[in-house]
Amino acid sequence: MALLFLPYRSAMAMTLYGTDPSFYTRKAFLSLIATGADFSYALKSLANKAEVEAAVGGYHRFPVVDTGDGSGWIVDSTRIGLALSARFPARSLLPADRALAILVRIADDWFDEWFLRAAILFRARSAETRRFVAEVGGRNLLGRHAGESLTPAEAEQLDALLPGIDRFFLQSCATNAVSGPGIADAEQLLARTAALLGEALAPFLFGSRLSLADAALWGFLDSGLLWEPEARAWVEANAAHLVGWHARALAAAEAGGGAWDPPDRVAPRLAPLLGGDALGFAPFLAANRAALADGTKRLTLAGVEVPARGFTEKCRAEIAAEIAALPPADRARLEAVAGDWPLLQLYRQP
Repeated sequence: MALLFLPYRSAMAMTLYGTDPSFYTRKAFLSLIATGADFSYALKSLANKAEVEAAVGGYHRFPVVDTGDGSGWIVDSTRIGLALSARFPARSLLPADRALAILVRIADDWFDEWFLRAAILFRARSAETRRFVAEVGGRNLLGRHAGESLTPAEAEQLDALLPGIDRFFLQSCATNAVSGPGIADAEQLLARTAALLGEALAPFLFGSRLSLADAALWGFLDSGLLWEPEARAWVEANAAHLVGWHARALAAAEAGGGAWDPPDRVAPRLAPLLGGDALGFAPFLAANRAALADGTKRLTLAGVEVPARGFTEKCRAEIAAEIAALPPADRARLEAVAGDWPLLQLYRQP
């Protein structure tokens, strides 16, 4: 499946910088479309890396967005989606209902921090998939998309880049416990999530309107599970409903509109994903917080020892602060529909 770029290129306003194999770049890409932003997409390459990172205070990850109006840059796909929603409230990815908005934030965090493990599964277990993804990532570093011609000198550069990109992918997989015994766990996570999404998407996670969590799921499909050939073959054989959903989500982003379901309709639909142990995310989030608090900064996930994630805890704490700031009536509504979720109890902790 070819990635989509050109229909959203514009001479005005915002610029999204990222790379094609990046799930989070594609999440930001859909967020920009869904909020009606005028934007262009530019690769973060070796040629512009220093300039872009200087503009964002040394932040070396992607995606990042130059707002183009002098108001500054936005980093991180979730912050990009939140900032766009504030800027374009008529097409916000976050509902005005504050109790429902917390459920969106929790679902978005679940995809970003947990479903990531399922999305990188094929990169972890297949050298062929890693080569496919690395080829595109390497071309991106040279300022090229897949299929664009390389000069002989660029072809040599690409060959030199590939081993380092492969090591990066393997290290990322190991950090997320998608290695050794963790591969089987990630396989189960993918299969269980794909099956549950068949019921949870009605037609989207929070109704007939796209949310920030839907944008996260779309990103994992668009530059991962429906893009990598081996992963797409698995989805087509085992979760074909996600192929159609991916196309419908893009169409909905372009069209705008839709309505939010109320919390008492959303929570029962999402409980199989986010209730109970949240497919393993709830115990991980607790163990991660404990490992950071006690200074060990290590934990065991799916039989694999991994470093604790400071950014994951930072995201949890931000959502905890938003819950603490809820008016009492909204907090009571949230508790009424999801108060028995261990995950919500973890997000309530300061």
